Amino acid sequence: MSLTRRFIKRALGMGITVVSVYLVIPSIVEVFSSWPELERLQPGSLIIMAALILLSLASFWVMLGLCLDTTEWGLVAMSQLTSSAIARIVPGGAATATAVQYRLIKDAGVSASSAATGLTVATLLNFAVLFSLPIFAVPALLFGPPIAPPLLQAAVAGILGFVAMAIIGGVFLLRDRPLVLLGRAVDAIARRLRRFDPSAPPRSARLLEARDLIRTNLAARWWRVALASLGKWGFEYFALVMAVRGVGHDDTSSILLLSFVTASLLSRIPFTPGGLGFVEAGLTGTLVMAGLSTGDAVLATLAYRLVSYWFPIPLGALAYGVHRRRLHRRGVELESFPDLGQQEIERPNPVVEGA
Repeated sequence: MSLTRRFIKRALGMGITVVSVYLVIPSIVEVFSSWPELERLQPGSLIIMAALILLSLASFWVMLGLCLDTTEWGLVAMSQLTSSAIARIVPGGAATATAVQYRLIKDAGVSASSAATGLTVATLLNFAVLFSLPIFAVPALLFGPPIAPPLLQAAVAGILGFVAMAIIGGVFLLRDRPLVLLGRAVDAIARRLRRFDPSAPPRSARLLEARDLIRTNLAARWWRVALASLGKWGFEYFALVMAVRGVGHDDTSSILLLSFVTASLLSRIPFTPGGLGFVEAGLTGTLVMAGLSTGDAVLATLAYRLVSYWFPIPLGALAYGVHRRRLHRRGVELESFPDLGQQEIERPNPVVEGA
């Protein structure tokens, strides 16, 4: 990519981020202006919430380890913490964060195919479990009091998303033809964009190989992967429950679960790092719909975001330093840290790898 095109892309991305931040900055200011109110939280609430976030992270490490077929738990934890911190400080950083994690795992000795397949499977399963959470709110939707339309829409969207992912995933796992067609389509797009490598195997073959590897590696432990992913979201949800309890509300109904799912989906908005501003606005609004006063909703949102968004950032910086030192002791030199704005960065998706 030429320097001019790269500059234009970065300028466009920065412009979108600036506009997005401008639109959501009132929500950010409102939430952080309640900082002095943190003393109103019940004693020990933040400590318990931080412990729950650590348990959530540990569950995710277990899932990643199972998907990568490795017992190098230190490697998994350090790489995930590093990539998670990047996703929280770089606009649209999810792709870059995954690429960084892929590189760190490769530098530690995991094969490229195993790293690409494992990270892809972990990402898809993680989203599938997130989309499945509104199913637990179905009893409240059917038999409970009426809920606000936005929360109802979030529940319906989550359930439909889970059903769609289950169907698509089942088709790809059981049938070869859809993967072959997908691989050919991606190859055609790569040729049109002049990013096709004729020396690389066809993507259809790589997709089938990755699919077979997934079926082989996860056939006997899929339930452990599912439980670990459920633990990842479950512990994070209970951190939000503790934030709500910390401001004096005991309501932990299914409506609160829908608030959590909505906030988790908003955090995936790529226009600001980690959905900053969008989550604050959305979570505050949904907590008000769940029965909290505006002041309590703002305070609960602040407490929750302190442990779920800001707390992992210094952990990621520390993890990267520890990871470098461990590899240096093994005599392994890390590849140069990737340019966070570079679009040609090596990506771990088996579909686009080598494009």
